Amino acid sequence: MADETYLGSLEDDGFFTPSIKQHSVEKIRVHNYYLALFTTSMKAHWPQRAYLGLYSGPGRACIEGTGEIIETTAMSAFRPRFPFTKYIFVDNDPRCVEALAGRIAVLPDQHDVTLIKADVSDAVPQIIEAMPEFRPGHGLLSFCFIDPFSAPLDFEVIRTLGSRYKMDFLILLMLGRDVRTNFRQYLEDPADTRIASLIDDPDWREEWRERGLRSRDLVQFILGKFDAAMTRLGYKTGRPSDAHPVRVMGKNVFLYSLVFYSKSDLGKQFWDATRKGADPQIKLDL
Repeated sequence: MADETYLGSLEDDGFFTPSIKQHSVEKIRVHNYYLALFTTSMKAHWPQRAYLGLYSGPGRACIEGTGEIIETTAMSAFRPRFPFTKYIFVDNDPRCVEALAGRIAVLPDQHDVTLIKADVSDAVPQIIEAMPEFRPGHGLLSFCFIDPFSAPLDFEVIRTLGSRYKMDFLILLMLGRDVRTNFRQYLEDPADTRIASLIDDPDWREEWRERGLRSRDLVQFILGKFDAAMTRLGYKTGRPSDAHPVRVMGKNVFLYSLVFYSKSDLGKQFWDATRKGADPQIKLDL
């Protein structure tokens, strides 16, 4: 398990390598830990296993303050002992797509990979075209990691993919850095659809005001509304405590939440185990 959640220092390979904050390491470690559980447990049950990375990035980043280069989620998705049979990555930045393609090209093993340079909201038809066909004897189980830089995540993307495929989701919700910081603007501008698109509720402002909610209620309100939207798609309902908060290193400043959704009880068990085991001081051997 330690190797599969690897976050060791790497040499500069010459490809585009953006900077990230130290707190991003926690997000990567949680992602990697879950993938190790998922791939190890599902390899014998599903002949086709697809990984979908939305807002994938270039696959490596440099940690601010230390200069250390590490793998980010797109490249670490290839690390499990039992890899996925299909990989699809979507990013709108040509630098990220080019760098990720170069890094994948030098992997020691060959993989079935599709890279899509497009805005995630526009990429769904290309994703569907790239996804493997599922038919009797060739079942397909998918995992989707959504890692946006801000709140504007169109729930319609999740609805389309979650309705069409047996797909688990790990989603980063920018509830601190974006939603909490800019909430007054989103609340007072009726033309702004950022929150409505995220939680699949165009009438959220009316509910917020009718309930007399305040800024201290914001994170739980958004988590609850997002959970309700996922439940309407048939996903297992979560609890606010199931969300994994990420804060500024060394400070109690909330940045974002990682939320997980599956239609199976086993997926929920994996997520509970991930939240307990992703601590770098804990080593499990699966």
